[in-house]
Amino acid sequence: MKNRTKNIALTYGVNLLFVALLIALASTLSALGPGGPFSAVFFFVVIFSLLPVANHLHTIIDSFISPIRYNDLYVQTVDSILSIGSFDEVLRATFDQILDLISVETGMLIFYYHDRDEFNIFYQKNRRRKIIRNARIAKDNILFRVIGGSEDVIVRSKLNPSIHFENSIIAELDRLGGEVAVPIYYHRMFLGIIVTGWRRRRLSPGEIRLLKIFASKIAILSVNSFFFGEIVRKKELEKEYELAAKVQKKFLPSAGGVMGRFEIRVHHETASLMIREFYDLFENDSVEDEIRVSAYRIRDNIAGTSILMPGVQSVLQSFTRLGLSPAGVLARLKRIIRAKRLHAQDLVILHGSLRRSGEFVFSSFGYPAPLLYRPGRGLLPHRRQGRSVTQSLVMQPGDIMFLCCDDYHRALSGDPAHFAGIMELNRELPLLKLRSTLVRSLSERAGAGGSDRLLVMVRMEEGR
Repeated sequence: MKNRTKNIALTYGVNLLFVALLIALASTLSALGPGGPFSAVFFFVVIFSLLPVANHLHTIIDSFISPIRYNDLYVQTVDSILSIGSFDEVLRATFDQILDLISVETGMLIFYYHDRDEFNIFYQKNRRRKIIRNARIAKDNILFRVIGGSEDVIVRSKLNPSIHFENSIIAELDRLGGEVAVPIYYHRMFLGIIVTGWRRRRLSPGEIRLLKIFASKIAILSVNSFFFGEIVRKKELEKEYELAAKVQKKFLPSAGGVMGRFEIRVHHETASLMIREFYDLFENDSVEDEIRVSAYRIRDNIAGTSILMPGVQSVLQSFTRLGLSPAGVLARLKRIIRAKRLHAQDLVILHGSLRRSGEFVFSSFGYPAPLLYRPGRGLLPHRRQGRSVTQSLVMQPGDIMFLCCDDYHRALSGDPAHFAGIMELNRELPLLKLRSTLVRSLSERAGAGGSDRLLVMVRMEEGR
């Protein structure tokens, strides 16, 4: 408020001095006696001669004492932010206003572009010596080397040309046409430099402080703009994942039903938009009374699941309808994966054939073997038979077979007595309700994990 009062007082003082000079000249002419057209021409010449002097004095007052235009600058900047859609345009407009405010005709903004790992001249104003717009600045530039923090402002007039190191800084400032270099920092992250051109009078501490405030605001806006761009890209990626997830879910069969003598119920829970745990259930049309059951998962390369996993399902069903056994189907699948140079080690899979007799013949590559619940005997783990890739188990009426993901398999195998007790207590329940009860207990034991969950329950009914 004190500086503003001084500014107003000096401005009106200059105006009063201008008026006083005119009155004095008028009094002199009146005393000498000339009049008519000569007097009018004389006053016209005097007024137009003194007006530039008065304007120059106004400019000097504004440069020495905080101008009342600071508030105007704030209003203009806010208005430009509201009216200009581009962040770059706001930056250029505000930078031009600040240069006009401190009476500097030239200046440039040098930014570091993290995506390209290089420094470029982002914007320059009124350079007589033409520099290519967006010209690259070497990363080992001496200005970058001498700046160690946001307070390290370089002023050319304060450097000593007789000192070799400082003379190198002067040479670089002359090459850029700059007098003052103000660093742009976001906390400890160096983002670039503001370079302002030369003027007759040195910049005051208040004007340098204004440039530093501008630099800090640039840093905040730049970082916010970067994070906003990252958020937009993330949202676009999420939309792609959502579309891929919708496509993937179209390939999944229903979560259960009755097929011949067997009731099947599935619990399938995904941890993200991209499905990594798949299953398939279908009746084999080429063989009488055969149900094919598949469970498979991709361990890595999650972006490829939208194409790879439905492709696996199509291959399994195609080879099954050609009459191949489970081991033959997986052998053909492995051959295709090797031929296409896909990552076979990332795919774990179990594929089996369930017959009306209750025999389940399966082949597995890395996927957990099935577990079997038999009333009165509890939860039985599968015992591998020989070294053959083809394994089998035989179900009896009332038995329930479990195919499940790693998390659920570890929980069931870790405490079979506990889960067998749950099965005994709820054995009269429909399989759908029994599945819900079992999943609650399994989820508690498995804990909160970041992976998909899959549980396939197959119960052999009596008298069908």
